[in-house]
Amino acid sequence: MKYFYLFLFIVYLPLTGMYLFQRGNKKYDGFTWNTKNRIGVWLAILLALIVLSAKIFFPYFVYSMNNGWDDAFGDSGGEISYCFQWLAVLSLLIFPHLFKKSNWSNHPTATKHYDQFNASGYWYVGLVFSLLPIYNTYVILF
Repeated sequence: MKYFYLFLFIVYLPLTGMYLFQRGNKKYDGFTWNTKNRIGVWLAILLALIVLSAKIFFPYFVYSMNNGWDDAFGDSGGEISYCFQWLAVLSLLIFPHLFKKSNWSNHPTATKHYDQFNASGYWYVGLVFSLLPIYNTYVILF
């Protein structure tokens, strides 16, 4: 069950917290979900389905996650860094506007105000970074 709790506490609870934070924050009232954000949500749902059905369909995944493996630096805890990779990627794909917020001006011009939620660059960075955890998932599944 370690694999389930790793994904629950490292990936899905922080993503839920980000959703609740941006939903209840008045600064994000102008944000609207688009296709790019939905791609990230569907990737998160696909990962959740893999984790939930892993015991039945992917026993090697369960074995690897429960017994752990060495990360790229030779330290134990590769499964934890793997979950943090998923958290970073899904955060950039689902909530890129939260990362762009750190670059918002305190007194934006009209152009900057209407461009605040255009975080396509952050989303594309998340898309490129997603190749590593997707590849690692493929390797672990089979």
